Amino acid sequence: MATAAFLLLKIQDAGPFRAWLREILKGELTTAAEIPTERLERWTACMNVAFTWHGLKALGLDKDALQTFPFEFRKGMAGRAHVLGDTGTSAPEHWEFGGTRPGGPRDEDIHVLLMLYARNEEELCARLVRQRTLFAKAGVQELYCQRAAHPRDKHGQLTSREPFGFEDGVSQPVIQGFRKHERPSEDYDSPIAAGEFILGHDNEYQEKPLSPTVHESRDSLGRLNAAAQAGRKDLGLDGSYLVLRKLQQDVDGFNAFVEQKSKELTDGCPQDDEKKKEWLKAKLMGRWSNGAPLKPDQLEAPEPGPHGHSNAFTYSEDDAAGLGCPMTSHIRRANPRDSLAPEPGLSKLVSRRHRLLRRGIPYRCEPQTENTSPEQGLIFIALNAQLGRQFEFVQQSWLHNEKFGRLYDERDPVSSNQESGVMTIPMKPLRRCVTGIQSFVTMKGGGYFFMPGVSALEFLAHLEPTTD
Repeated sequence: MATAAFLLLKIQDAGPFRAWLREILKGELTTAAEIPTERLERWTACMNVAFTWHGLKALGLDKDALQTFPFEFRKGMAGRAHVLGDTGTSAPEHWEFGGTRPGGPRDEDIHVLLMLYARNEEELCARLVRQRTLFAKAGVQELYCQRAAHPRDKHGQLTSREPFGFEDGVSQPVIQGFRKHERPSEDYDSPIAAGEFILGHDNEYQEKPLSPTVHESRDSLGRLNAAAQAGRKDLGLDGSYLVLRKLQQDVDGFNAFVEQKSKELTDGCPQDDEKKKEWLKAKLMGRWSNGAPLKPDQLEAPEPGPHGHSNAFTYSEDDAAGLGCPMTSHIRRANPRDSLAPEPGLSKLVSRRHRLLRRGIPYRCEPQTENTSPEQGLIFIALNAQLGRQFEFVQQSWLHNEKFGRLYDERDPVSSNQESGVMTIPMKPLRRCVTGIQSFVTMKGGGYFFMPGVSALEFLAHLEPTTD
């Protein structure tokens, strides 16, 4: 889908809101049901809904059930800012939504995330008009709306480039039990257990992730499956936890930094100024801008083959010393594959247990005054079954950890919050050190959401209020 709108809603009257849920469950809501290919090709829009912990409370879920959700979800993203590296200008007191800034939609005010996707702006606007008409009857207050769209190239074709100019979403985990889309270049690893992303299924530990439950007396219509605990019903089955983050990207600052630092580089890199800048950008990110993996001795990006660039590579065999993709580049930190100590086999096992199902779509706000650059960035979405072990671990232990890849005092050079950071670029005969790295990405708002399965949505849509 080319365009999207992310609406943050507050439930003011649970009864009418449950009626709205029942209405969209009749066919408007997009589910994982098997859809014939020819029908998929005719789809013009998609819609999904997810809830915060405060939203489930406002909807009428009782205290007993609310306490079965994981600690990270109950605390919310703003409450976990110290773990996520959201400090300084990225701290919750500066967020546009989901934080603690006076006047903005605060974490406790946000109850529902409604995600609308469409093939074009006209269709998206039509869907927005319809939902906003329904909100008026559903006891819903719209707190915030973020529009986003994939950019188009000079020929008018949709691209998946993010604002810094890199091909986005190149490496996505293949999930066991789901049909793999046709792609000739194989992935570097075997499919990941479904329970890493979807509750109620075995994960990489051969265990089912902890799932929220309700007392069986609350499910009088029998919409939910039995939970492992006696007398409980499984509210989480086929659901997932969704991470939403609005990340503003300082494109001008990033390009100016690359321009300045590329002039300090001489040996071991391209001599052409433009190629040198592209080479340095690739070293910071961990891939060439066209999505090609970085390999030792490459001075410019290779052209893609007939089926694009292969994702079937490992670091221990192809680039153990980081001569191609530096140890602390953004992408190598986000997914170390087989490069973690002490040995490749264990590293691959560890990496499999921290994968994220990631989706991103750029946003752009045109400037209000002349001679001002537009605000732009990425709406980052990740799905995982365990917020602490997956999303939060990647943020804290890999992206923002100063001790990573046998190096010290270095953070993610692209996404970390820093004032004068350092990055080591391994080279022969001597490594290079890029200094003065600034913050190029600023957190502008976000939240943790629970995306229920269809049975759980049906249960919530027919939930009987309690006096508790």
